[in-house]
Amino acid sequence: MWPPGALEFLRELEDNNDRAWFKANRARYDRDLVEPAKALAASLSHLGGARLFRPYNDARFSNRPPIKEQLGVAIGYGPAGGYYVELSLDGLLVGAGLHHGAADQIERFRAAIDDDRKAEGFERALRDATDAGLEIIDPELKRAPRGYRVDHPRIEHLRRKQLTVYRRHALERWLHEPACAARVRTELDATRALVTWLAEHVGASQLPRRGR
Repeated sequence: MWPPGALEFLRELEDNNDRAWFKANRARYDRDLVEPAKALAASLSHLGGARLFRPYNDARFSNRPPIKEQLGVAIGYGPAGGYYVELSLDGLLVGAGLHHGAADQIERFRAAIDDDRKAEGFERALRDATDAGLEIIDPELKRAPRGYRVDHPRIEHLRRKQLTVYRRHALERWLHEPACAARVRTELDATRALVTWLAEHVGASQLPRRGR
């Protein structure tokens, strides 16, 4: 999977984060990070097409460094979410679901959670993911959303706005072995029911793009 040189590159990038250094070391980036990521994505093609995030930050509106210090890959990602893998010095992040849903998507999610049959499907899909070692982000809202009672049997889900599950792996030796791709595949396969549920019951946002 990713060679030790991938982590060496990220460590050096952390100390040399500028476009000139990155340009001089672009071949290393492509060889040690991009090519293994493409190979991983190919092994996950049953989940959908892959998109590698560009390495450059848009620094016009922030104080972020010019080069991203992580490599992110979205797989099978559509209007209602999908799958994601990210390698950084913080570890290997494996995730799935809908990140930053629009207001109408969150409303449809809540309506589905308020429905016993639909909610059962969500909770079953969530168990599949957690049984595989992933966890769901804690609810953002402190109280029940407007229109729902505080003693609702699924109040914890109703308080959610981030509809994603994830697992962050430490940087260990298996990242450099074929076991890495197998482990990622096993974990993402366990989230397929969740991604399918979101597509069926949340769907794409119908809001104008500028309103998202």
